[in-house]
Amino acid sequence: MRKVNDQPTATARRRNPRGQGDRLREDILAAVARLLDEKVANDALPVSLREVAREVGIAAQSMYLHFADKDELARAVTEDGYQRLVAAMRDADAEELAGGADARERLYAQADAFYAFARTQRGIYRLMFGYDATAFGIPRESHPARTLWQQWLDAFRSCESEGMRWPEGVEHAAVTLWSALFGRFALWTATFGRQDPEELTSFAHRTVDTILRDASR
Repeated sequence: MRKVNDQPTATARRRNPRGQGDRLREDILAAVARLLDEKVANDALPVSLREVAREVGIAAQSMYLHFADKDELARAVTEDGYQRLVAAMRDADAEELAGGADARERLYAQADAFYAFARTQRGIYRLMFGYDATAFGIPRESHPARTLWQQWLDAFRSCESEGMRWPEGVEHAAVTLWSALFGRFALWTATFGRQDPEELTSFAHRTVDTILRDASR
C-alpha cells in the first residue's frame, strides 16, 4: 500500500497555534485582497473572446479577424468608451449652446451627460476608469482619457471666455469637477438601496455652482 504523505507541502499553510484563530481570518482576508489585486492587474477584461463571440452569435475564430487577443479587445473597448462619452458631452454642450445657454448651464449639461453614461454603461465605465489602460499597450502620452480631459478643459475655457478666472488656473477647476463627479458616483453605486439619479444631478449642479462661485470676474 502506498504511504500517504500527510506532511504540509511547500505551499500548504501551517495550522495556527491554539488561541490564534483570529489570525486565520486575517490571512483569509489578506489572500482575498491579493487575489483581487491580481485580477485587476492581470485580467482587465473579465470576459473571454469565446464569451463575446457567443454573445454576438459568431464562431470564436471570427473574433481573431478583428482582435488578436483580450488585451487588444480591452483597448478597443476602452477607446470606444471614451469616444462615446466625450461625444455625448459634446452633444449636450452643443444643444445648450444652440439654445443660448451660458457657460454654467453648459457645464450642467456636460456633467449630466457624464453621469448618464456612467449609470447606463457601468461595465464599460468600470473598465475605462477601474484599470490602467497602459496595460493594454496604450502609451501613457496617448491614453484615451486625454480626450475626456480635453473636453473638461474646453468646458472651463468657455467659462473663461465669459470672464471667469481661477487663482489656480483653469486646469485646477477642471480636475476638481472631474474628481468630484467621479468620487460621488463611486459612493452612489456603493450606497445600498439608494441609487436615485436625481442625487447625482443635484450633486453635479451644486459642485458646478461651488466651483464657479470661486471664480473671479
